[in-house]
Amino acid sequence: MRLLPTAAAAWAAAFLAVRLPPSSGWLTAGIVAAVSVGFLLLTGVLARRRPAALSDRAERSSRAELSNRAALSDSPARFNPAALFRGTAVPLAAVALVCAGAAGALAERSNGPMAGVIAAERSVSGEFRAVSDARAATPDRFTGRPRYLVDAVADSATADGKRFGSAAPILVVGGDDYAGIRWGDGFSSAGALSKLPPGDRNLALLRAAAAPDIRPAGGWYGATAQLRADFVQASADRGVSVDGLLAGMVLGDRSTLDPDLGQAMKTTGLTHLTAVSGANCSYLLAFIFLTARAARVPRAAAVLLALAGLAAFVLLVRPDPSVLRAAVMGGLGTLAVLSGRGRLPVALLLLSITVLLAIDPWLCTSYAFILSVCATLGLVVLGPHLVLVLSRRLPLWFAASLAVPIAAQLFCAPVLVLLQPQLPVYSVPANLVAAPVVPVVTIVGMLAVAVVGLAPPLAAAPLVASAAGAWWVAGTARTFESAPGALQPWPAGGPGFVLMAAAAAGGTALVLYLSRGRSRHRDRPPRRRGHGWKAGRWSVVPWQARPGKVGRWTVAGAVVVLILPAGTVLALRSVGEGLPGQADEWVLAACDVGQGDGLAVRTGPGSAVVVDTGGEPAAMETCLDRLGVQNVDLLVLTHAHLDHYGGAAGVISGRTVREVGYSTAGAGLPRDLEDALAGSTAPRTQLTAGMTGSAGDVSWEVLWPPETAGSTSGSAAGEDDENNASAVLLLSVGTADRTPLTILLTGDAETDAATAVLASHPGLRSGVDVLKVPHHGARNGGDAWLRATRPSLAVISVGADNDYGHPAPQIIEGLERSGTAVARTDVLGTIVVAREEDALRISGLR
Repeated sequence: MRLLPTAAAAWAAAFLAVRLPPSSGWLTAGIVAAVSVGFLLLTGVLARRRPAALSDRAERSSRAELSNRAALSDSPARFNPAALFRGTAVPLAAVALVCAGAAGALAERSNGPMAGVIAAERSVSGEFRAVSDARAATPDRFTGRPRYLVDAVADSATADGKRFGSAAPILVVGGDDYAGIRWGDGFSSAGALSKLPPGDRNLALLRAAAAPDIRPAGGWYGATAQLRADFVQASADRGVSVDGLLAGMVLGDRSTLDPDLGQAMKTTGLTHLTAVSGANCSYLLAFIFLTARAARVPRAAAVLLALAGLAAFVLLVRPDPSVLRAAVMGGLGTLAVLSGRGRLPVALLLLSITVLLAIDPWLCTSYAFILSVCATLGLVVLGPHLVLVLSRRLPLWFAASLAVPIAAQLFCAPVLVLLQPQLPVYSVPANLVAAPVVPVVTIVGMLAVAVVGLAPPLAAAPLVASAAGAWWVAGTARTFESAPGALQPWPAGGPGFVLMAAAAAGGTALVLYLSRGRSRHRDRPPRRRGHGWKAGRWSVVPWQARPGKVGRWTVAGAVVVLILPAGTVLALRSVGEGLPGQADEWVLAACDVGQGDGLAVRTGPGSAVVVDTGGEPAAMETCLDRLGVQNVDLLVLTHAHLDHYGGAAGVISGRTVREVGYSTAGAGLPRDLEDALAGSTAPRTQLTAGMTGSAGDVSWEVLWPPETAGSTSGSAAGEDDENNASAVLLLSVGTADRTPLTILLTGDAETDAATAVLASHPGLRSGVDVLKVPHHGARNGGDAWLRATRPSLAVISVGADNDYGHPAPQIIEGLERSGTAVARTDVLGTIVVAREEDALRISGLR
């Protein structure tokens, strides 16, 4: 654990360094390096003052004896300044190395005219080199057309008629034409650039407006891409692709994975098997090394052969963060074995983290990398203790199989709920059932890849054998998905993370406490050297395990470890039933943003469509946090008035925004709004009548403004009439077992726009359930909406004691005469609307 401060310092330094300008990064690296060298010099000076009579070995023995005496006595250990300086110098050196690497990479990326082009967000055309395979993104929310993302480096670019070289990393978003791009391919493209926030791996987002001219890669990139394509095609031709799962488990290629199977894998906590991870690297390393040793290859040559095979494997499956972490750790581990240091899993994990962050500091924010580290840490820290506890009453092979998914799940669970605020209840048993076939799929599948490349007619046998394992995994996922209560909601955001971290910590503490007890395998040495498995201070020997009487504390402990997270969720749900604004109840919320609009329509657990953002970021951010919204499927800015867009930064901060739709009568968006939206990579679409989309249980249609030449607001409004340029949306919220709830959101549309919308959409006269009263209840919004749609509930978003006289008395009187229920933010605070059978329940949150 001595490397823990070093790894932690490297991680913190990487997080900060990728957000600093290159000059600041170089300065930080220099200062920290100087301090580290100074500490080392002080260590040397203090060491020379020690008695010269002590040799190195004697000094170590003396230190160990003093340490033991200090531990056994009540007197505190003596302070050793030399050890303190030496222990501080190493983490500081790692910080300097990470900062220098990040500064050098940033300087290279932002060098030249490309930085100015990105800052100005101008349109460019260029020649790009892909550094990732094209991956499917969320389809366009309005047209439904598929979109693909490609990480690329701009080798050259042309802007304003000038051509220049570049090394800037760009995230390219394109349509179907971009689906065939593979790692290493060259392609040309053109489109508008959008600057990405500091700390992002890419400097800018390019929304491609032209089809790419793709040039397939050569060399290793081309050869591996061809092997991957041949394997996918061979498995499909022989009917053994198992809905695309085989390619995912063997090569990490999810492009052909059946969406329903992918959802089943996610629901049962088996998603990690649909891509290559660290476990696959371990299986391959062990297989190559042991096979070489069985063929009497010398140890050093077998290690080099295994490392070469691992390098080829990484190139074949693509160097994803988890694969990189596992490859580096595996390489360091084999070197440790070769040097006689033995297996040091925690130290190797911490060293691999430090090395990888020095090479690629942007890994510090990669969820794949974080999950890989958490899973490995769980296996090497908690795994031995869990095996020890379970093996007291279970056969060792079964205890070890059960310990792997439990340990990994406990350490990964807090991170997973940030990505998806749901709990896969059957994750542990599903992983237990699927785990035995994963090594077979990995090894036999890689043999099949080699045979497909060398002798395709002979590939049938290994393809069928590996597909059998994939079929078993797919069946496991679908079986557990169909079990009752397979996926339960979990609180989103920070509260959900803290709750899951507490549950995981409780489970971990329980395992560590139980592992302190006596083992029935105590003091039973293995029969032959090299057999048995060390766990803590006891030796657990497989063939000496005997069934015994199951103690009640053992059973209670195992049950608590297995059901603690699920039980916590179910308890919270039962206790919190009926609380206003609970995340699994609300349908619509009108946030209390003062004099402005800020609404949210729930699309699923932790997700919503957000329409307008109020005038200040803090109010909107607080409201969405209270609602548990972490993912914004669509952010709509109805028009470019500050009281509707001023809080956009509060929506974007700490949340994933997938799409931005806007409307305005002007030629473009205000500069402050552009700056706020620069914090998100979400594509932007100017809304016009006829656009439709859906997310979760919510579907929507844009009713206004029409698409007309020279004006976004149509004939009913002049070019300067921003209110009448407001986007008007009709939303439908419904599930298979409930009648859809219709919500009409009107922005600040005035009488002219209302007349035009109602004339062009006669279906509105059949009525809506909820009407957002336009323009905060002002008189110029008119009563046409009310008379035509006859809503059950009218929501007015308005500031208390405002200077505009909103809402107008005439509007309130008209609503009351019609029998419409009225909910006002100046009276109730944040309005939360929930469904109860066929009625609506309105609650206020202050």
